[in-house]
Amino acid sequence: MGCLVTIITLSGMSTIEIQSNSKFTNEGSGIPNSPISIRMYECIEKYSDEYNIPKYVAYNVAYKETTYRGPFDWRYNPERISCVGALGPMQIMPMTSYSINKVKYSNHKIMTDIELNIRTSMKLLRKLYNKYGDWNVVCGCYNTGRPIVNEYGRYCGTNKNYKSKWLSLK
Repeated sequence: MGCLVTIITLSGMSTIEIQSNSKFTNEGSGIPNSPISIRMYECIEKYSDEYNIPKYVAYNVAYKETTYRGPFDWRYNPERISCVGALGPMQIMPMTSYSINKVKYSNHKIMTDIELNIRTSMKLLRKLYNKYGDWNVVCGCYNTGRPIVNEYGRYCGTNKNYKSKWLSLK
């Protein structure tokens, strides 16, 4: 993906203009044609706040599911399908999407609509937390479909140093 980062200074304020040739939908993004990694960041920030999901849980799930490494992960590709049929950046199962959203979306939309995928993930995490009350169990359940504490659950539920996996702007 090609990105152009230009810093523009107007009246003492700096803004960053980022252009991308992304094929993914740009719904919900505050930056036209912003790179996928920045759109991921924006959506995780927005929906983790809206559904009261700790940032470390949200970002750890994104890392474990599709190796998302922060807003400057220019090579990040969320278009993934797991061996069991989970889709997109947060690896949402189509039946889970239907259960959470009460709307039957196409597999293509679940995989490529970053905002839908992340919003569904955060809604699911909130629903699981309301039921189990423990982030380790919630994350284990997100991973397996069963309320267990496995390596995935322990990592996502306790690793508060999630930014250590992030790429920096260089």
